[in-house]
Amino acid sequence: MFRAFTKIFPFAFALLCYSHGGAQDFQKTGTSGFVFLEIPVSARYLGMGETGLTLSNAHADGLFINPALISLGSSTFSVLASYSEWYVETTHQALGLTYRLPTVGTLGFQLVYFDFGEIQKTRNPFASRNEFGSYIELGTYTAGGLVAGVSYARQLTDKFSFGSSVKYVRETIDIEAATNVILDIGFYYDTGFRALFYQGTGIRSLRLGAFLKDFGLESKYVNEKFKMPQQLKFGISSDLIGDLSSPNRLTILAEAVHPNDANERIHLGIETILLNSLILRAGYKLNYDEENLTLGAGLRFQYNQKSAAFDFSYMNHDYLDTTVRYTLSLEL
Repeated sequence: MFRAFTKIFPFAFALLCYSHGGAQDFQKTGTSGFVFLEIPVSARYLGMGETGLTLSNAHADGLFINPALISLGSSTFSVLASYSEWYVETTHQALGLTYRLPTVGTLGFQLVYFDFGEIQKTRNPFASRNEFGSYIELGTYTAGGLVAGVSYARQLTDKFSFGSSVKYVRETIDIEAATNVILDIGFYYDTGFRALFYQGTGIRSLRLGAFLKDFGLESKYVNEKFKMPQQLKFGISSDLIGDLSSPNRLTILAEAVHPNDANERIHLGIETILLNSLILRAGYKLNYDEENLTLGAGLRFQYNQKSAAFDFSYMNHDYLDTTVRYTLSLEL
C-alpha cells in the first residue's frame, strides 16, 4: 500500500492544483504580485533553460528548484551563494544551506534578496486640485523584495522523495510593504528504467518530478489585493551518456510549467560534464514573449571527498539587457 501511495499521491496532488488554477483562464498577465519570486536563483538552473527539478545531484540548488532534491546525494552539508545583475540596474542575490540528519531527513535554509536600487522621489503640489504643475523633488527612496525560508525533505524509498519549504516573503516600496507566508511542495521519482541500445548506448535512466511553487493566500499592498505567482511544474530527465555520478555525462531535460499569471510554457535543457570538471549547459524556453535561449558553463573541483563548483549562465532577452548569473557552491 505504501508503494502505491508514493506513486499515486504526487499525481493526485498535481491534478488537484491544476484544477484549482484552471478556473482562472481569464486574462492572466499582471494579475499576481511578488513577481521577483519567479527569478531563477542558480546559474546551473538558468543555464539549462530553467530545468532541473529531476536532478538528484542538485544539493543546495534544490532549495530553489525542487525541495525534494535536497534529501538526495551523499553530502552531509552543502552551501550555495548566487549573484546576478538583473534588468535595469537591479540586483538579485541568494544564499542556501542544507544539512542532512541521519534517520531524520535533510533540513535547509534559504535567503533571497532582490534590490530595485534607489528611485527618484517626487510630489505634485497641485494633486489635491487635480491640476498638473512642476514636480517637487524629495530625494530618493528604495524598494526591494526578501525571502527567508526553511525546508525539510526526506527520501522515503530508494526511488521516491518529497520535500517542502515554508517561506516568509516581503516586498517594500519606500515606507509601504506587503508580506505573506507561502509554501513550496516537491516530489521526485526515479523510475528505475534502464535501456541499452546499439553497442551499449541509449537511455541510462528516467526520472520524474513535480513541484508546486509559491502556493499561498492573497496578499495586500496598501488597498490592493493580489495573488501569489504560483507555478505548477512537471519534469522529466534522462542520461544519454553515463549517469549523474559519471565523470563524463550527457543529460537531457524537459519541463512543463503552468503559471497562474501567464500561459503554459515548455522548458528544454541539456547538460554535459567532461572529465568530472568542465560542465557545459544550454536551454531554450518556449511560449515566452522575449526570453528564449540560455547558455551556461561551470568548473568543478574535488579534493579529499569535498566538492566545489563555480557556475555562470547567460540568458538572452529580445528587448532588455541580457543577464549573467554567477553561483558558487560547496559540498562536504
